[in-house]
Amino acid sequence: MTEHSLPDSAYRITSHEILALLSFTPGQGSDLARRVLGLEQLPDDHDLVRAGVGTLRVRDTAAVDGAHVSLRGPAQFLAGVFSSATAWFDVTRIGPDAVAPAYIADSPAGRVALFLQPLSEYVCLPMNREASVLDMVEATVDDAVQGARHPDGGMVSARRYSPGKPPTVANVRIAPDGALHLASEPLDADGQLTVRALDAGEQPGPVVRALLAAAP
Repeated sequence: MTEHSLPDSAYRITSHEILALLSFTPGQGSDLARRVLGLEQLPDDHDLVRAGVGTLRVRDTAAVDGAHVSLRGPAQFLAGVFSSATAWFDVTRIGPDAVAPAYIADSPAGRVALFLQPLSEYVCLPMNREASVLDMVEATVDDAVQGARHPDGGMVSARRYSPGKPPTVANVRIAPDGALHLASEPLDADGQLTVRALDAGEQPGPVVRALLAAAP
């Protein structure tokens, strides 16, 4: 995703700003957001939160009045999504041309896609309420698999996260000859994901979508 391809609705946010947003809405939803985005290891301490609030103020998405901090615009929207998300998805391309993961959050407050950038920055794209999260997951998986086709092969990992549950995993392995294999639950006798070859008529995006959609 290039700077020129970003829509006007795109919003940039750092991991410290996200920690600040989550501090305003503690609970199961915010705990899940920390887990999905890999922020569990960052201490939710005053200094990091204060740094995040400071950046939000510079962006004019937070206002401070004495001890009271209020969120505005995209920061307010993201805090609402993160705190109430009922499902998260991530899609990551692994291999010689690996790229940072893409995340999609679905909540009653709205839907947003996040793309991790260098220096722990995320590009956030709010989605239309009419848009299907699973359509986005399917398209992202297909794009990632196409990008992972390489003489040495590669892999695309997709996960679905829900509050209080372990993630559902579906991995697509791309062989050097271009053959595709799906690794997903149930686990085999050795505790590994079950692997099967995708038929010629099967597209990885719809297959992964169906598995993640069926997750409890």
